[in-house]
Amino acid sequence: MRSPFSSVLFVTVILVSSVFASTTLSINNSGFVTGPLSGTWFDYVVVIMMENHDINYTYGVSNPSWNSGSTNTCLGNCTYYDSLANSNGLAKEYTLDQITGCSLGCYIAITSGYGNTIQACNNGPFSSGCQLLQKTNIVDRLESAHLSWKAYMEDYPKPFGCSNDFSGNYEPNHNPFIYYSDIQNNVTRCSHIVNANSQVLPTLTSCWPTAIQNDDLFINDLNSPSTTSNYTFLTPNRVDDNHDCNDVSVGNAWLNKIVPQILGSALFKTKRAALFVTFDEPGCTNPTPACPNSIPELYSVWASNSVTKVGFKSVNSYTHYSPLRTIEDNWRLPYLNATTDGAANTKPMQEFFR
Repeated sequence: MRSPFSSVLFVTVILVSSVFASTTLSINNSGFVTGPLSGTWFDYVVVIMMENHDINYTYGVSNPSWNSGSTNTCLGNCTYYDSLANSNGLAKEYTLDQITGCSLGCYIAITSGYGNTIQACNNGPFSSGCQLLQKTNIVDRLESAHLSWKAYMEDYPKPFGCSNDFSGNYEPNHNPFIYYSDIQNNVTRCSHIVNANSQVLPTLTSCWPTAIQNDDLFINDLNSPSTTSNYTFLTPNRVDDNHDCNDVSVGNAWLNKIVPQILGSALFKTKRAALFVTFDEPGCTNPTPACPNSIPELYSVWASNSVTKVGFKSVNSYTHYSPLRTIEDNWRLPYLNATTDGAANTKPMQEFFR
């Protein structure tokens, strides 16, 4: 987040002070969290959520000529999916669990621990049958702990703010932040939701080959570590996230373009920064060509230059509540929901960190 000078100075003072002494941070309605501002495993995190494919379709042997009879293979070109997973940390047993109302429901779960979003809200936060969520969310926790946040949306209809309209390749149901009443109704908080790219591409074809975004505004901010937010959420447009095409080649190409820029940014080279990439739900979007039988596991990877393990694969069970729990534990934030991210059987993904 590009903060005013006074805000940057305030955060800097807190960071410097934390080196020498512990800081007591007040958490609204949750008592107090005592400890330095720096995180246990990372000081910055970027979260990316892709769309509508399980690990069976995104990891494994590439099959550019896949058809409805193909099984246990990547649907198209998944060479970068494979490379990213094999050279970093792959969660092989990461599932949706019982979360409802996806796509949106999955984005809500990973940002609030709430898993019962109604399906009607996928038509927009003010659509018939949908009400803004009166739920405590990750933004509340971050701000209470004096941690910064920013959400970047590809092809966002305006430079910043809470945009609720389906426009071009942007889909509001992939933007969880505008569904929380304490963000949607707060101009300052809405200003933290921004466009990831300076040039909005026209409506695109959904399958590879097609144009993909460069997310220059997002990358520019990562190259200014002094003003980069602690928590960053990047939402690809519905082409880049593989929502509109069963063939995963376009998502493979987009990740191959954006992830090296993320890992090569000044932030990731000089700070303790981690990247988490996952999918919202398994299955496929389009009926033709039909996808093979789906499995519940979702491609999910932790990557970094220094804080995550290299070539690590886990068979422990995780869900969308697990990265949320990891972020909470990293900064010693109170859990948002006692039965999901705060449940005893929801473990942080600490095994992925060095």
